[in-house]
Amino acid sequence: MNSNTILIVAVLVGALIAGGCLFGQKGQLLPAPSGANAIAARHNDEGVQAYSQGQMEVAKQHFETAIELSPSLAEAQYNLGMVLHKMGLDGEANPHFMKAADLAPGNKVIWSSPPLSGVQMPSKSSVSPGTSDGHGHSH
Repeated sequence: MNSNTILIVAVLVGALIAGGCLFGQKGQLLPAPSGANAIAARHNDEGVQAYSQGQMEVAKQHFETAIELSPSLAEAQYNLGMVLHKMGLDGEANPHFMKAADLAPGNKVIWSSPPLSGVQMPSKSSVSPGTSDGHGHSH
């Protein structure tokens, strides 16, 4: 390799690393899909705007309102999880990430997000053989 090739490779690697760090710090919030409840979508959009301005409490309130109006709005569930994650409240964020993933199984942003990658999804076979399942007998 000549020095120009090495320099180009170094710049590209640096950009990839910086891009990954930037995504992990800021996260990517999601707009409501077309056809969503209009008022819920408006609150979701206002929450995204507040988040981008660093107003986490305001964003949190908007996403919570969007979810109250439309509990199946996966994007608002995910966005609330992102706000809570950014606030350091992972215990509160994780259920929203799991709910978003359940509501939007094909959404690559939701499924590949750094916070969701650390969430343990409960398995259907979480009862180990030989332990009680709470029904008075063991499996």
